[in-house]
Amino acid sequence: MNPVGKSDVERIAAFEEHFAKAQATDVVDLQWGFAILQRDFPDTYSHNRMVVTSAAPAAEILSAADDLFGGGGVQHRFVSVVHNALGQDLRSDFVAAGYAHEPLVTMIHSGGEIEPPTHPVHPLSLHRLRPAIIRDWRIEMPDATDEVLRQLADRTALYARGADVTLLAAFDGPEIAARGDLYVDLVHGVAQFENLFTHPDFRGRGYGTSLVREALRCSRSAGCELSFLEADLHGWPKEWYNRLGYAEARRTHNFTRVPSK
Repeated sequence: MNPVGKSDVERIAAFEEHFAKAQATDVVDLQWGFAILQRDFPDTYSHNRMVVTSAAPAAEILSAADDLFGGGGVQHRFVSVVHNALGQDLRSDFVAAGYAHEPLVTMIHSGGEIEPPTHPVHPLSLHRLRPAIIRDWRIEMPDATDEVLRQLADRTALYARGADVTLLAAFDGPEIAARGDLYVDLVHGVAQFENLFTHPDFRGRGYGTSLVREALRCSRSAGCELSFLEADLHGWPKEWYNRLGYAEARRTHNFTRVPSK
């Protein structure tokens, strides 16, 4: 389905807001955006964050983040800004307040021909995939507690509240070499591929490419002609996704402050 009168970026933004709010235990609407909390998963940043959708003073946003998340028992602070110019304007104030800045790029697939995967890709249950999720997060966050790793794995069950979810994996023998999540929303006519991770032991062998291609194939089979993903603006995957047929459509900004040790 292609909602009448909406651009691709507007459809993506509408899906992202629906997807985020559907997984939350608490949603707080603000004059310049909204905040979400997930009280069962307080340590997962993407489920406990503020989303800024229109201009507001940095001091007001920072104060609201402390009030809402501090009052909700959330130790971190995570603010997403969905407009590039606004994120650039807020950057200096947020950095001065102790936030790290991460510019992101939304990339949309061109819709061209999709080459077949060079490795078999399989849909898996969360039960089957869960050990690999924890394994991979332990590589990315070696100092994380077992409780944080549990939340990072088990939050995956929340995704189905906001979209049709397929958990994809490619194997090297008995081992899960790479994995990724596909979210399909036929109401907005949008599909997102997210959380792609290839274990370091299996990188450079085409497993990640196979996952991307299979996700695109599944998206088209489901009836979604608009497929997108997010990438770090300055990271190497951006150019890799470009070679796989994705092009930049939007820039956004994340600001994060981690808890004091």
